[in-house]
Amino acid sequence: MGHIKQFNDCIDPEIRAIVLDGLEQKIAPLLAARAVADRPARGWLRAVRDAIGLSQGEVAGKIGVRRQSYAQFEAAEDQGSISIGSLRRAASAMDCELVYFVVPRGPGDRSYADLAQVHNPAAMHLRATDHSMALKGKGPPDGSA
Repeated sequence: MGHIKQFNDCIDPEIRAIVLDGLEQKIAPLLAARAVADRPARGWLRAVRDAIGLSQGEVAGKIGVRRQSYAQFEAAEDQGSISIGSLRRAASAMDCELVYFVVPRGPGDRSYADLAQVHNPAAMHLRATDHSMALKGKGPPDGSA
């Protein structure tokens, strides 16, 4: 928790609000993309390579590595340990572009603003106080903060 407080202390609240607003403007299309972009069973690299009819050796040649090294790219992706740089290189060799994003976990209507509230130490204290008061029968009647 100390790390979050230190991080929050070093970012001007106005700048944080601008960054949060920018992310919020992108959330709907990102969540829509997540809903339809399930990772293929053997990974994106293998799926795209097979779909466009390239061999591992052909992709490896375009990247400038041996076939065995490229095979390791596909294996690393399948295991979840490939680097973004390696994914980008392999995608480029197949005339593709790597696109990635980070979205809030959970229900589709969860937003970056929700995450900001969850990870805000002051808001967490307020929620704990509201919960405590609700248990004592002194909280808001509708259960909201």
